[in-house]
Amino acid sequence: MPKVVDSQNRRQSVGEAIHRIAAREGIEGVSVRVVAAEAGLSVGAVQREFRTKDELLRFALDFSIAEVADRFSRVRIGPESLTFAEGMRAVLVDLLPTDDRRRAQARIWAAFYARAAVDTGFAEKLADLDAQARVNLAAALGYAREQGELVSGRNTEALAELLLVMIDGLWLTCARLPEGAPLDGPRAAIDAAVALVTGR
Repeated sequence: MPKVVDSQNRRQSVGEAIHRIAAREGIEGVSVRVVAAEAGLSVGAVQREFRTKDELLRFALDFSIAEVADRFSRVRIGPESLTFAEGMRAVLVDLLPTDDRRRAQARIWAAFYARAAVDTGFAEKLADLDAQARVNLAAALGYAREQGELVSGRNTEALAELLLVMIDGLWLTCARLPEGAPLDGPRAAIDAAVALVTGR
């Protein structure tokens, strides 16, 4: 049991360290040695979990996605909660780089996205995430249609693809914004997307 706990603690420390590095200087500065120093671990301890920068990047994405998914799961849509339009807006606004954590997650996503353009393993990982997202979006859009919350005549499959592109675009845009940059443009884009989908 202690070895399992040690491994979990190391991975948690590594995930936190990568987020701090990504927020401070971008993901390009990530390496086994740099992450070890940031996490207060030996290089050997980190190498027991991650042998290469690619493995670190894969873990960083999983670590970030799990945290973002947990935040999204707290957005409740339903008769006694948010409307679909309100929930959609809340989810998209949550991606904006309003703090170091979200800025780091956007930069990790952008780095992974760029790597996926030339590495099939990374591309397959993103394809799997997209497939999961389509299932979740189909359920949410189906509910919104039942409640009369979608613009009449909209194709839900096309809307799901639009939202996937919107999420990618937001994170890629946010990844290049300097700290403290105004977010008026991304917020306006979110409002336009919500209006397009829901008419609200």
